[in-house]
Order: sequence, then C-alpha cells, then structure tokens
Amino acid sequence: MEDIEKKLSQFEEDIFNDKDIDVKEFYKLKKQLLHHGSKKLIDLHIILETMLDKQHNELMNRRLNLLTIWSTIFLPLSFYTGLWGMNFDDVPLITDDNGFWVFMGLTILTIGGMWVYFKKNKWL
Repeated sequence: MEDIEKKLSQFEEDIFNDKDIDVKEFYKLKKQLLHHGSKKLIDLHIILETMLDKQHNELMNRRLNLLTIWSTIFLPLSFYTGLWGMNFDDVPLITDDNGFWVFMGLTILTIGGMWVYFKKNKWL
C-alpha cells in the first residue's frame, strides 16, 4: 500500500510541476487503487486525473487559437493572390508599373493590421 501512495505522490508532484507523465502507468495505478486503495487515495487520483485533463485541454485550446489566428491572417492574402493572379487584362493595377508594389504594400498592411488587432485584443 505504501508503494501505491508513493507512486500517487510522485504523479501529484509531476502534474503540479507540469512534467510529462506516463499515462499508462497513471491508469495502471488507478486500477491498483480501485482494487486495494482507500477512498481517500481514489479521490486524490480522480482529482489528479481531472487536473491532467484540464492541462491537456488548455494546451489544445492554445494550439487551436494560434492555428485560427494564422488562418485568419492568410485568408485575405489568398484572396489578394487569387484576385491579381487572374489571367485578365482588366484586373486593376496588373499592367501598371507600380502594380507589384501596390500589391506588396496592401499585403504588408493587411498582415500588420491584423497583427496589431490580435495583439491589442491579447489573442497573441
């Protein structure tokens, strides 16, 4: 029983210190606790399991947030490229000598504007 308590204590320290844990071992310990452990230890394991799930959810949310922001930044750029990449002579600025630089300026302004907007709203 002491061995189980030590393992649980080690998992508790690792979870609180944001260290990676072996999930298989974590759930093997839960199985041992269900067979041999006290109610107090089982409750502690359930709390640790909830904390571990919360940490994984927060990590996934941060990654999805970043992916969404990058997608939002590149969406107008894809539109610009599609618009000026058409094979028509009537596309504005396509035959102009400064058309490339206008396109580059618009692209940089779009990226900069979105970056400032996301920073201002503390999304980045």
